Amino acid sequence: MALSADLTLSCTQTDRASIKRIFISPTCDITSFTAGSLQDFTAVTMDSTANTWYEYEAEFETKDLNIEGASENGTATFTSTINFTVNGLDKTKLFRLQDLVNTGKVTAIIETANSTGSYNQAFVVGWDSILEKDGFARPNINAVIEGALDGANTATATLTCKNAELVREFVGTLESFAGNTENFGS
Repeated sequence: MALSADLTLSCTQTDRASIKRIFISPTCDITSFTAGSLQDFTAVTMDSTANTWYEYEAEFETKDLNIEGASENGTATFTSTINFTVNGLDKTKLFRLQDLVNTGKVTAIIETANSTGSYNQAFVVGWDSILEKDGFARPNINAVIEGALDGANTATATLTCKNAELVREFVGTLESFAGNTENFGS
C-alpha cells in the first residue's frame, strides 16, 4: 500500500483531549462493524436486537486512551489501553466491575469532548477491520482503599487490546442499555 494523500492541519482545529463517556459491549454480541472510506466505522451490527451497549461512568479527568505502536518483522501492531476510575467503592459498583471482568472479551466505543458538528467524536477500541472479533479488549481492575481519612477509595478499570491497525473513528449510532439511541460523528 502506498501513501494516498497529504495530512494537513486546520488553523481553526480544536484538539481537546478528554473522554466523556465509555460504552462497552461483550465482543461476542457483535456481528460486525461497517468500515467507511477513511479510518472509520459507519455502523455496528449486533447479533440480536436484545444486545446493547452498557455505559460505564467514571470520574472526570480519569478516563484515557493510550495507543502504543510496535513493529516486529515488518508488521505493525498497536496496543490500545483504556483506563477509567470509579470513586467510592460499594457493592453495586464492585458488582458492575466484576461483571465487566467476568465478560472477558469486550469492545468499547469511547466518546470524546470534540464535536464533529452534529455529534461528538467517538472511537472503537477492541475491534479492527483485520482482526475483527479477535481484536477484543480484555478488562482488568485495580482497587485501593487508603489508610488516611482523606485517602483514595477507588477502582481503576483497564481495557487492553492488541490490533493490526489504529483505532477507527465511529460515525454512527448504537443502542444503549438505558434504551437510548446514541449518535456519534457526522
